Amino acid sequence: MFTKSFAVAFISQVVVITLVTASSFAQPSGRGGGFSSMMGGGGMSPDYMLRDIQKFNLALQLSEDQLVIVEQILRDYDESFREASDASREGIGSSFSSMRGSEDDPERQRRNELRTQSRELRDKLESAKKLDSDTDTTQLQKELSKKIDSIREEMQQQRTDAWQSPERQAAMEEMALLMQDQLRLKHQMKVELEGDLVAILTEEQLALWPALERQLIRDRLLQLGRLSGESVDIMALVEQQEYEDAVLIDILPAIEEWDVHVSAALEARDLHMIETQGTIMSSLHSTDTSATVGVLAAQSELAEAVRDINDNAVESISLLLSADKSTLFNNEAKLKGYPRIYRTTRVERAYAAAKELEDLEADILQAIIELEEAMLIELAYSNEQIYLETHRWESQEQIDRVNRFSQRMSGGSSERAESPIRIASNAKSAIEDNFISQLKMLLTEEQIKTLGGLETNEERDEARRNENAESGRGNRGGGWGGSEGGREEFMNRFDKDGNGEISESEREAIRDHFRSMRDQNGGQGQGYEIGCGVG
Repeated sequence: MFTKSFAVAFISQVVVITLVTASSFAQPSGRGGGFSSMMGGGGMSPDYMLRDIQKFNLALQLSEDQLVIVEQILRDYDESFREASDASREGIGSSFSSMRGSEDDPERQRRNELRTQSRELRDKLESAKKLDSDTDTTQLQKELSKKIDSIREEMQQQRTDAWQSPERQAAMEEMALLMQDQLRLKHQMKVELEGDLVAILTEEQLALWPALERQLIRDRLLQLGRLSGESVDIMALVEQQEYEDAVLIDILPAIEEWDVHVSAALEARDLHMIETQGTIMSSLHSTDTSATVGVLAAQSELAEAVRDINDNAVESISLLLSADKSTLFNNEAKLKGYPRIYRTTRVERAYAAAKELEDLEADILQAIIELEEAMLIELAYSNEQIYLETHRWESQEQIDRVNRFSQRMSGGSSERAESPIRIASNAKSAIEDNFISQLKMLLTEEQIKTLGGLETNEERDEARRNENAESGRGNRGGGWGGSEGGREEFMNRFDKDGNGEISESEREAIRDHFRSMRDQNGGQGQGYEIGCGVG
């Protein structure tokens, strides 16, 4: 059991290290997927860096003599690692270049010709589609589409032949050997450095070493997550809240548990990635990427383990906090880990700005406030659906991308399955569109112009949909706010001239409708909306 002074000291120590790490000394990182990132990431990234000297000194309170020795150890490591990784990177780059061939290579020239022809044909096809309805271009479109398909098939066959060529196979084998050598050297250098460091520490400093080692692991690996929620630094998030000591003591067990578990999970994830790079290279060398898919499936499970540890820590800490602090912490953690889901939307900003408009009638302001309340309920539900689908499908969709790559390389088809995450996100977009439309119905043209940016997602995406009509999004329903029938009912009710637009006189009828509904509800304004059939 920790005493209060020890607990506060522990929190202070790890938080200071976290702050140092999060600001000036953050390790370089990048997020991405695919074979190139997996092949280059593990072996070419050092386990320690020269700037880690300040972390060592801060956490272990090194003496002047120890500081000199540690700095020299890190300098020697840095110089040796750079020299080895530069040589490996140069060799791998040379192998990649040999696979691409020269500019004079006839096959490469043919690929460039096919790309040019494909672009020209697509431009002609788009132009044919845009001709007025009086011109029949059906036959022309069929001929152009047939030519495009023929070029696509030839390009696919070229990719398959190139992938299976002896030259490419030899280059892949050479890269596999270079990477395996680099990985062995990296592990050896890490063991030697840690042995040299531990040898100069006192017993008191050795007791602090495991916590520092875990911190260094998190600094290096936490930010490399590829899944939503996988890169959340719980300790840094706690520090940002600036809790008083008594609160820190209460949540210390949850922080310590996260510290131990996430560090172990990160090491397991990193070790698996490093150990299986040889398998990936062998898989590419044999053109049988089934082994790679198996590796990615295992890697996804390890990544999900890190993400789940983070999510569980957020839940545990939230349970230990008071209600107001718990809500704030949970919201900030969700925003940090899942920004694409929980960041403030354009429609939320629009409603907030609309409430600040000058000369806004009281009834209209109240209608906007109550629509906003309904909107927030709908968005919260949609966010939860996206969150659940992201947890369930995000890693699988990454594996599916590799499967499609494998199928293309073997000459097969690679159709993309409909994404549950995208379906849930599209339902949210439909809700946003509906509430944007309803807000515009309550405002005058001048007020709409003052706010600006009140186009719906459908309006903003119209040009892109026209360019890619074949991959249409389908019917995006979900929630009463996203109901297509709701808008149709509304237009039937208030669009008296049937022109599909709301005039100023029709807009005034909408305002009268709101005033009437408020009177019926005794001025409370509860339970009404515009034309969506919810009472």
